Amino acid sequence: MGLFDELFNVLPRIEYFPAYDPEGEHEGICFSGIKALAYDSVDYFGKHTKVFAHIGFPENAVYPVPAVVLVHGGGGHPEDIWIKKWNERGYAAISMDTTGFFPTKPIPHLYEGFAEGLKRELTPPFNEEGYTVAPNNSEMSDTDLPVDSQWMYHAVAQVILAHNILRSDDRVDSSKIGISGISWGSVITSIAIGYDTRFAFAIPIYGSGYLGSGYGFVCPNFRRTSAVTWLAEKRFSGVNMPIMWLCWNDDCAFSINSNSMSYFDARENNPNNCLSMLHNMYHSHHHGYTPMEGYWFADEVLKGNKIPGVDAVYADGRVEYSCTEKVQGVRLFYITEKMSYVKRNKHNYDNIFMEQEWQIMELEATENSAVLPQEAVGKYVEFTLENGIVLTTPYVE
Repeated sequence: MGLFDELFNVLPRIEYFPAYDPEGEHEGICFSGIKALAYDSVDYFGKHTKVFAHIGFPENAVYPVPAVVLVHGGGGHPEDIWIKKWNERGYAAISMDTTGFFPTKPIPHLYEGFAEGLKRELTPPFNEEGYTVAPNNSEMSDTDLPVDSQWMYHAVAQVILAHNILRSDDRVDSSKIGISGISWGSVITSIAIGYDTRFAFAIPIYGSGYLGSGYGFVCPNFRRTSAVTWLAEKRFSGVNMPIMWLCWNDDCAFSINSNSMSYFDARENNPNNCLSMLHNMYHSHHHGYTPMEGYWFADEVLKGNKIPGVDAVYADGRVEYSCTEKVQGVRLFYITEKMSYVKRNKHNYDNIFMEQEWQIMELEATENSAVLPQEAVGKYVEFTLENGIVLTTPYVE
């Protein structure tokens, strides 16, 4: 029996809090229509837990609509701009607080960097006898505890229960519910899809499986012996949904060798898996939910369309490259040494970054072969489709 098998048919108790519904505008986005709620989750040290969340539905929709579970990253909370971006594309969306925060007062809206009025406790009117908050993001430091006391166990349970909430809503097409997570939320997403295989698609943004082999600052957390339960790749063989691994090719938190290995695994089960390693993407919630690649991918999957296939073969000093659809541009990205990370100031961040600098070689979009630079050690090929969407081949050394 799996860790979460007993949750798949559980509709948690849900309570709405209209006085805490978002309102107003930010960056031209109106937040009216998003609802504040709390739902019950798994027990923590003998007490029930309650989860704060926001949910939104598209305006003037013909129901039922597709939907998506949105999982925020480190330091984040339910992301109202992200919810609205999906609503504008016709999707319902729910975003929960995976770290036990609740509002102390009505809040006009939640987005990256705006956490005023949130506290990690069951604030009134959310407080209730016999309940407590779920654990905070432990960065995997609690993996020596019993599994049901660990943060990741609670985060994955919260995702499954949020999925159940969407599936139970008559306004949602239960066969068209996906999941997307940013940063630590992409770690949760990559793990959750190994347990909850009902999702119609998945879009982990930045993170993936194989983090123990990665170089970014999150990755050492997954080299602990006790973290073995939460190695996402251990369950990829049972994951059949289409996945877009969307990431930054010079990330500080993760590294693209992990995304590439995850892609190699996942594509064995579904040809609609794809990889999009973006140049100059940067790392934040805002930079994570801004690219169009994830939204395009979800639309294509739910329409039943085949995701374009891309390939690159390196042999005899050449690169042979191909895409099953017409493209407007092709580029070879390469580094002249094996990938390594070092503490440095880069991209206006002081953090761990790739020690090497990407070299970029323009390739002819109308051709399928080119001379490979002799100094290219690590490399991948980027294809820009005619609609501007970027797909890439895996990083190889």
